[in-house]
Amino acid sequence: MAGRAIRVILVSLFAVVALAFAIAPALAYADEATPVYQTLDELSGKRIAYVNGSVYNQAVQGRIDGTTEEFYPSLAECVAAVEAGKADAAVQLSYCCQLAVNRRPGTVTLLPDPVVSVSEGFFFPRGSALTSQFNDIIKRFSEDGTLKELEEKWVAADESGKTLPEQDWDAPNGTLKFATSGVIEPFSYVGQGGQPKGYDVELALLIARELGYHLEVTTIPMDSIFAAVDTGKADFGGTLTNTPERAAVCDFSEPVMPTTISVIVKSEESAESAGLFGGIATSFQRTFIEEDRWMLVLSGLGVTILISVFSGVLGLLLGYATVLARRSGVRWVGKLVDGYQALMGRIPIVVVLMLFYYVVFGSVDVAGELVAVIAFTLAFGATAGATMWTAVKGIDVIQEETGLALGYTRWEVFSKIVFPQARQQFTPQLMGQFVNLVKDTAIVGYISVTDLTRASDLIRARTMDAFFPLITTAIIYFLFCMLLAYVLRKIAARFDVTKRPREIQGVDEK
Repeated sequence: MAGRAIRVILVSLFAVVALAFAIAPALAYADEATPVYQTLDELSGKRIAYVNGSVYNQAVQGRIDGTTEEFYPSLAECVAAVEAGKADAAVQLSYCCQLAVNRRPGTVTLLPDPVVSVSEGFFFPRGSALTSQFNDIIKRFSEDGTLKELEEKWVAADESGKTLPEQDWDAPNGTLKFATSGVIEPFSYVGQGGQPKGYDVELALLIARELGYHLEVTTIPMDSIFAAVDTGKADFGGTLTNTPERAAVCDFSEPVMPTTISVIVKSEESAESAGLFGGIATSFQRTFIEEDRWMLVLSGLGVTILISVFSGVLGLLLGYATVLARRSGVRWVGKLVDGYQALMGRIPIVVVLMLFYYVVFGSVDVAGELVAVIAFTLAFGATAGATMWTAVKGIDVIQEETGLALGYTRWEVFSKIVFPQARQQFTPQLMGQFVNLVKDTAIVGYISVTDLTRASDLIRARTMDAFFPLITTAIIYFLFCMLLAYVLRKIAARFDVTKRPREIQGVDEK
């Protein structure tokens, strides 16, 4: 049996990898590229890709007429959309655009002229005392050349010199929590060992040192940063473009780096094949080997397994508790269980997750992993409890009445007669629901938890290769879910009374 399962997994792995090889973009490109569009006016009426949470669409609206706005999680997805023809252009800060083009030579390039100049700044909760403190230091850093030195350091091509200072200074005022996206190089991105780095991160470190703080950096999706700062999960965030709409709900610091917005478009040059396996090898090198990114993937997988296992076990116990609550015969307890299961069944789990993190535990310093376990436990407990109860209700009531007539207590009848039979019915369904739970945990990146999917996001933002990190993440999920299903089947078989050898008691063998 084990050998058959291993063969199935190996064959499935081969099939998935073969599919990946068949459709992987293994291409080599020319050094020079000519944009398919030459001016902003030519983009009138076209589809423009933006990163979630950015406001650069407002700048484009004043320069280009009639565009269709499309939003993606990161610049890597925006570039992939342009390459695939799903978008006609992508808009982002000029430094980010130039890095993206450098990493995808020949497929995409920049329009000759930027759209508009913008200024980026840190932002704080309304009325925060940190705003004026940051402003004083930013002004001083601007005058003494510190900001210019940081800019030259982080936009340079040489990655070896891009290191952060160690936090070895005294911090009498405690720790500041800084929320940043981690997907906008060179401002903030994930480097060696999965550590956040970049212009914004080092500047925040230097300011924290000046103010007598240590700095704690968390990377979360850009469209969640405002929620993190607003609910107190972070003391400040950024850097982001200061707009009147944003300034109405939060305070912005002085600009930290004047820059421009550029437009990425597809190039006219056709790609030249570099050989299938050469392209795969290059993508593998960039995704896993460079900067030890395999460690980020492995760490993310560990977080996924941790959240899945704890949520699954606790959810099963909670589901079992709801069955016992229904059998208690207390009317209001049954109504409470009905309300709980209806609530969890009708609210998307991503909304539940964010409500718990930003609202229920908004003012509490609690790890995102713990919040994820709580949210998924409640969600899985509701599903598991409903499944168990349906199976329990399906057992003929005559069996329970017969057990009571024979002198068994209600608990003995349930635990020894009713539930073992119901377990044979609901176990296969719970196995499938648990596998679905593992896949659902892919959303925990919304609350600053770096799981397997979030690790893939961070790598894609760094390499600008949208395909290979996604396909490898899919393969890892596929193999893990197959292994999990096999383990669950083995566990279920041990509890299956119909497959146990039967013995006649009271008869001596001769």
